[in-house]
Amino acid sequence: MGVSGKLKNRPPIKRMTKNFYLILFLFTSVLLLGFYFTSEIKDFLLAHLGHLGIMLVSGLLLVAPNKGKLPKKQSSSFMVDHIFGVITGTLGLLCLGNFIPVLATKLAGIEMSRFTKSAEFNRILIIVISISIFEEILFRRILAQKINNSLGFKKAIWISALIFGLVHIYSDTGILNASIAGGIFAYIYLKTNNIYLSISAHLSYNLTTYFLTPVFIKNFDGINKYSIIVSFIITGVILIFGMTRILNKKANG
Repeated sequence: MGVSGKLKNRPPIKRMTKNFYLILFLFTSVLLLGFYFTSEIKDFLLAHLGHLGIMLVSGLLLVAPNKGKLPKKQSSSFMVDHIFGVITGTLGLLCLGNFIPVLATKLAGIEMSRFTKSAEFNRILIIVISISIFEEILFRRILAQKINNSLGFKKAIWISALIFGLVHIYSDTGILNASIAGGIFAYIYLKTNNIYLSISAHLSYNLTTYFLTPVFIKNFDGINKYSIIVSFIITGVILIFGMTRILNKKANG
């Protein structure tokens, strides 16, 4: 059998999978390149608008093969216990997101306090809110859902979380924290098929961080101890595990 015959007989699913990974690569590349340029913009508001614009363009890249339509999904579900799952996951993320960087810098022998205390708390509240909503629509409703439809639930969680982390390379959030957050938000969305719940989790996390950062900075020397740091990280892991149990129970119930 010739080469052309092999190509013709190649399972279409494999060809579709390769094309899909290519789309994901282009999507990530557009975001990384665009966010690099927006990170160089000095005006905070202008940089934010550029940030949103880049997300819009990359989102169009993902939905273009479907003639601009959002990826298909199952009907949304909502139960009271979902709220407890979201709260539990958000609290766990707050523990991990705030204390893993502290532990990493402490183990590396980096004096984090002098950087933390000198950081300017200059975020605008409306920007914190808008970026949360835009990111959930792009990375969960479009990206995670599209991966879920093509590659399955587990790959949707890990791949979308990894991409979400990578594109935060130019932000203060960092790759690791953003990847953890992306995985949690994707889990909430895909288990409930409810974008409003993942938006609520993302908003809750960002707003809580927004208001607690001054308190964290003020008391940094007191909490910068291994016993406290490790305790919060362990608590965070337990809370996130609890979130998965709550959402799994309702998803399978």
